[in-house]
Order: sequence, then structure tokens, then C-alpha cells
Amino acid sequence: MTYWAELVELYEYKVADVLAGRVPRGGRRSLADLRDILLAAPLEPVLYRRLIQADRQYRAGWSTERGQPQSSRPLPALTWTAPVLGDTPEAHAWEELQQLAWLATLRANLLHLGRTLQAEPGLLTLRALYAVVENADRDARGVAQRLAVPAAQDPLVSLHHPEVTRDLMLTLADQLFHPAGRARIRVALGRVQDIPFPRHPDADVLEARVEAAGREPLAPPAREALIQALHAAFPETRDPRERPAIRAAARSLHKVLEDLLKDAPGPTLGVMPPRSILYAAHASAALPAPDDGAKQLVIRLEGGRAARWRGLELRWQPVGPRGQTPSWQLQVDGQIVLLHPNRPPAERILILSTPRLSLRAALSGGYLLLRVEESSGEALGLLAAQARAVALLLDPAEHSANLRLAQAATRHLQGEPVNVSAFDPDTADKPAALPAATLFTGARRSVDLLIRLAHLSPTQVEAAVQTSAALLGLPAPRAHRLAKALHAATYVPESLPTAQLLTQVNVPEDGRFVSVRLTEEPLTLRVLGRALTLRLDHQGHLAAVLPGFPAALLHDLLVLRLPGGQVLLVHEGDVLAVAAQPLRGPSTQFP
Repeated sequence: MTYWAELVELYEYKVADVLAGRVPRGGRRSLADLRDILLAAPLEPVLYRRLIQADRQYRAGWSTERGQPQSSRPLPALTWTAPVLGDTPEAHAWEELQQLAWLATLRANLLHLGRTLQAEPGLLTLRALYAVVENADRDARGVAQRLAVPAAQDPLVSLHHPEVTRDLMLTLADQLFHPAGRARIRVALGRVQDIPFPRHPDADVLEARVEAAGREPLAPPAREALIQALHAAFPETRDPRERPAIRAAARSLHKVLEDLLKDAPGPTLGVMPPRSILYAAHASAALPAPDDGAKQLVIRLEGGRAARWRGLELRWQPVGPRGQTPSWQLQVDGQIVLLHPNRPPAERILILSTPRLSLRAALSGGYLLLRVEESSGEALGLLAAQARAVALLLDPAEHSANLRLAQAATRHLQGEPVNVSAFDPDTADKPAALPAATLFTGARRSVDLLIRLAHLSPTQVEAAVQTSAALLGLPAPRAHRLAKALHAATYVPESLPTAQLLTQVNVPEDGRFVSVRLTEEPLTLRVLGRALTLRLDHQGHLAAVLPGFPAALLHDLLVLRLPGGQVLLVHEGDVLAVAAQPLRGPSTQFP
């Protein structure tokens, strides 16, 4: 079968790497595992002869390297003894990096759980979880009074808002990150399960006041009004019929959280995998060169300044005043980020998106962990929502009103005065006169900035859009549409169909996304009456090519304006999602 030929060819490449003195992709253990599989496989005579020839070269190279006579016995995989670094900064950094990697996964899982629980009628589980997190926080601060599970329509909780649930889940992740926080969460969860509605500490005072009011020499209506006023000053009495359902939700939460905590890394006691850190301070832990087959890379930043891993150029340098713990400036294929070792754990974790890979980075002191993220439908869906927002800003209707509104709202949020004349279509620079690539870059920058601001305060972003619309004389429905698109780009990923393995795709013109799994072969998209081709250029970047026009590079997101409509392209890993939507206003040429 075809895959046996491909595996034999892969084995030949790995053997060639070993004979050339290089570490084979995936490491030598993967080479030994592949050899065992092929020796037991039902290969055709031609493939079997190729396997034996490559195996002879491998064994000859092994014998020369080891200074031992050749043998027909299967070769063992190379193994190393795990170094024991003890109580050293390098061992502590390794342990914390594993914990930060788990924290990143925990945060992602809890955010997904929060969106799932928001679909539950009555938000019962979310309400129970809110009480658990709040009571655990009160325990940490030494507050004795416990919070009851809130009511479904409690206006002070607002769990139906996505950003409120998101903040709740991230707070829970921060508490679960520390062993003491886990213990507090378990205690609070047990208490909610036992007593969902704890007795208010002033309940006896209320009963005494109500009893005294009943003895007042008042007319019955006045006496009843007084009693109602006394009850209004205390929390509403909860329906006891909710107790069984809340206890069941607490038991379900307990199981879910325990499943998430199973993967929490324990103390390493100074023991770490061999050859695990690039530029390590200890020779026994040093990785000779980055392994392109590995899914993670740990770097001691003080030991070097550059590396190449999985086709990515990595460069870094310390920044900050001398004599203090340095921050680090990291460059990944031209993308620059700042890493601060003194920040809280969650702020030392970030995502780096490149045209080829999505990386999760974590920092512990002067040690950096880079881990390849699997292609995520949710991440791609969020990019699709962001592409919708960028396309909205690129709509040329009413002299690019959406773009002018977004730029004015950005100025307002940054505390700068909004000069109305600078955004007047009669006096301001005409966006339609700008090159399409420049226009796209500006719209993408505006959306990215507004998304970052929305993470800090979504209500302020919406208010700024509405205020700016009023200043520019734009209708309220336009401001509402832009605010809604920015909210979706921040919190609500689009639901994308399963990616298909195709080389030609007819893209519908109703705005629906279609998903395609990319290969090394070019992909042709029939969209808006044209043939748009996606292929890798000479530098390995994905390029969108339309005959007669210069190519446009697709990193993670691209919006193209063609006659009659817009093409939205988002890309992560080997998955591409594309949509086409009509455009009523004037159009510009392909960038």
C-alpha cells in the first residue's frame, strides 16, 4: 500500500540524517520505533530490499560510532540517564515551566467549560460555581461570611454575559494553579453541596424586627408596608426546592474539576528529562541542538541569542536597567514580543501566531518554554470573527464610515481628543484613495487594538463607539453593528465546518465560511467569479494569487476586496477557512 512506501522513504531520510551526524526528526527513539514497525510489516519485495539496504547502512554507521563489530540484532534506541539537578535555579525553572504549561491548558479548558455552561437553562451550574469561587476567595481573605448560591436573575452577578463568565473561569484557574487554592476550592465546593443557602448572620435580627413591627399600633396596610420594607433590606429568601438541583450541580462540578486536576504536575524534586534545555547551565541537561520533531523547546535565554526550530527563526535579547532582573525581547519570524519574568503566572503565558505554527510561550526567570499548539477550531473561529470585523471596517459605504468610526473610538479610549474635522469625509484623507494593502493593514491594526481594549473593559469600548458615532453624526444602528462585531471578535468564535481535503473549492457568496485542509499542492478558490490561488511562495509563506495582480501574503488573516464583494481568509496550521460576502459600495482592485 502507498503508506508503506512513504514510511520506508521516511526511514531512509532518518538514516541519512544519522549518517550525516544530525539528530533525525523526532529523535533517535522515533527512528528505532519506525525500524521495528517496518521489519514486521508485509512489504513488497522492492520496498523490503530498500529497507534492508538502509538498515545495513544504519547498522554500519552505528557500529562505527560505537566502535563495536556489526551485528544482525535489532538496534536499541539511544537512551540517557535523567539528570538530577537538585535545588538549583535551573531545576526550579524547569518545574515552573511545566506548571505554567499546565496552567495554559487549564485556562483554555475552563473557558470552554464556561461557554458550555452558559447554554444550560437557568445557569444552575454556573451559579453554584460562582458561589464556590467567591467563598474560596473570602476564605483566602479571612472573611467569615459565606455567599449563598445566587438567584437565576440576580442583577449583581450577570452570568449570562460572556465576559463575566470568562472572568469567573480565569479567576478559578488562578486559584486552582496553587495547591492552597485547590484546597480552598474543594472546601467551598463541599460547603455549597451541603448547604446551598447558608443562614444570613442577621436573620435573627430580622425576625425580631418583624415581630416588633407586628406589635406596632398601626393600621394593617401601614404595618404590612413596614414589614415588607424590613424584608427588602435583607437578601431574598431562596426557594428550598432548588436545593437538590444545586447539590447535583455541585457534585457534577466536583467530578469535572477533579478530572482537570489529574494532569496537574507535581514536584519534580530536581529530576528532569535528559538533554532537555537548549544552552543549559548544566552539561547533563544540555540539549545539543533543537529537535524539529519535538513539540516543545526549552531555552536558557542567558546562554545564547538565537536558534532555529521547526523552520522558525528565534532571536532574543535582554532589555531593562542593568543590575535588575532583565525582561526579554523575543523575535519569532519577525514578530516581536516582550517577556517579563516578574509578572504573575498568567501574564507570563502568551500565544505566538506565525504563518506556519501557533506557539504557546511561557517564561520562568531566564528560561523560556515554547510549545506547538495543535490546530484549534476555536482559535480559527475567533480569527473568522475578527475577519468579519476587519471586513466591516473595509466597507467603503458612506466614505468608509465604519473605519472612521473605529479610529475615532480608538482615540476616545486612549484619552485623546476626537477632532471631528479629522474624520469628516469632506476634509479627511480619503481611505478609498489608499492602496488596498495599506487600507487592510490599518483596519486590522484598529481591530486588534479595540479587541485588546475590549478585554480590559468591554462596556467602555461599546460606550466609546456610541459616543464617537454621535460626534461624527453617524446613525446609532451603525455604531451598534460595529460594537456587536467587536464583541464577537473578542469573545464569540464563529462555528466553522469540518475541513475537507480539496484542491478546488467553490466558495458561496452568502458569507458562509468553508474550511479546507491545506497540502503542499496549490489550492484554487472559485470566488466572486474569479479564480484565486493559494500556494507557498519561495520563502514558505502562504500567498493569495490572482492573475494580473501582485500576490498578497496570508499570515493568519486576510480580507481582499474584489469587484462586487470581499473575500475573508483565515489560516491556522494546515486549515484554511474562506468566505465571500457581497459589497454594495464601490470596490477597489486586488492589493
